[in-house]
Amino acid sequence: MFDGIFLQKIKNEIDFLKTGRINKINEVSNTDFIFTIRRNNQNYNLIISSSSNYSRIHLTNKEYQYPLNPKSFTMFLRKHILGYFILDITTYSSDRILIFSLEGYNELSDKSKKYLICEVMGRYSNLILTDENYIILDALKHDGIGEYNRTILPHAKYEFPKNNKLNPFDYEYDNLKSLIIENKLSSPQDYINLFNGVSLNLVSHIFDNDRHIDNFYNAINAKIIPSTFINDKGKLDFYFNPFNYKTINNYESLSLMLDDFYYKMENDANIKIKTNDLQSFINKQIKKYEKKIIKLNEDLRDTDNKDKYRLYGELLLSAPNLNQKEKEIILFNYYDNQDIKIPLDNKISIIDNSNKYFKLYQKCKNSISHINEQLEIANDELNYFNLLSYQLKNANINDALEIQDELIKNKYLFKATSKNIKKKPTILTYVVEDCLIYVGKNNIQNDYITNHLAKKEYYWFHIQKDSGSHVVINSEELNEKLIRTAANLAAYYSNLRESSSVPVDYTKIKNIKKIPGKKGCFVTYKNQKTIYIDPDINLIEGLVRKK
Repeated sequence: MFDGIFLQKIKNEIDFLKTGRINKINEVSNTDFIFTIRRNNQNYNLIISSSSNYSRIHLTNKEYQYPLNPKSFTMFLRKHILGYFILDITTYSSDRILIFSLEGYNELSDKSKKYLICEVMGRYSNLILTDENYIILDALKHDGIGEYNRTILPHAKYEFPKNNKLNPFDYEYDNLKSLIIENKLSSPQDYINLFNGVSLNLVSHIFDNDRHIDNFYNAINAKIIPSTFINDKGKLDFYFNPFNYKTINNYESLSLMLDDFYYKMENDANIKIKTNDLQSFINKQIKKYEKKIIKLNEDLRDTDNKDKYRLYGELLLSAPNLNQKEKEIILFNYYDNQDIKIPLDNKISIIDNSNKYFKLYQKCKNSISHINEQLEIANDELNYFNLLSYQLKNANINDALEIQDELIKNKYLFKATSKNIKKKPTILTYVVEDCLIYVGKNNIQNDYITNHLAKKEYYWFHIQKDSGSHVVINSEELNEKLIRTAANLAAYYSNLRESSSVPVDYTKIKNIKKIPGKKGCFVTYKNQKTIYIDPDINLIEGLVRKK
């Protein structure tokens, strides 16, 4: 939850950017910008998003694609603040507003001061540039009236949002306690109504005991433990401290946490739009084949009656009274020397009942092979779509479009193949000790690196008995570093990413054989060795990627 308290923590984290110089301004989307700030001979990428759904500010290490022709607001920012230095970074009254005080030289070579104001307010988010007197030079989103009855237009005076809420950071403990007692705060909503920047994530837990005042003070000053967790609404959430929530992941910094959280959310949203919700289609196929397998297994269990039907038919043929028409008959079973009760259709003769049971026996007998054949097909389809589901969850846009193209090629989807799909897939490639390590993230990529790109003497890595990426080293010789790095990649880019001691098999490409008739990238292999590895995200993030 990106509330004002959280933004204050972000401000503290990026304070080191002061004195840094804005070297580049790039546009990621209509609402998202990356500012490259040079400080102490090192570049830092700061993303500022005014998206309605994903508004935020943080440092980023992710790679983004920039349009060849930036929008006018991007060009405006470049014209006015490119090359400017950051004098100060401040927040406004613990609200969701971050202000960059900038100083540089204008087009007339005169020194000037400007303010870049980032309002991180969900659907009301905005990015505004003013002069030193807070006169608006321009804003990403114009509004003649605006939220909080403000005018956000060029040449208008910028005004901070006004409300009657208080800044909790303005009070020491004793004054804060007196204020809370005076206002008779007795619920989380009371705190939210009185103080700026306070969200439910911060105050939902402070009433676990009768010391809610102490709990509130300790909460706003709590240690930074960036964490993701499932909130009270059952959704994935984040905060600077998990408090009473059970964490899913902990991070070394707020920026690393936000980078992962929002990059995946935006990536998933873009994939959903550009592939016409491919994940939904795959999920429907998985449910379809799961239901089919259940039904086929029920049919298979019904065939267990075939021997009983054959026995009924035989015994009825040997019945002493062939003219009897009853709903059932008791006959002597000469196979086990006991009487047996046989249901009858009293509208037909004993002989016809016997023939009826023989037909049921033959039907069951004939259907077994058909049911088993259909079960094998259904299980193959289920495995295939489960594999695609895993691959899509870990895909970028290009990976997802390749998965969509594969489904079109296999005639699961019926529409024209996207012209954006390249003949050769884009392969995730790392450089280790002058060797290239290729990682396939979908079936098309796996097939390409294993069956087309790799030579017979190259080495191939894959986790044992589960879904994962094909990993290939373009080397005929291995050392311990190459083995452990490739095994780490195979374990990380797999279903067992969160596991420990993951078994990874490796062998030469010449020992790999594609399974005939199987969709996807299913293979058999021989002469393999096995290494057990703990997936290490820090090791992977430290690897050099080939661009």
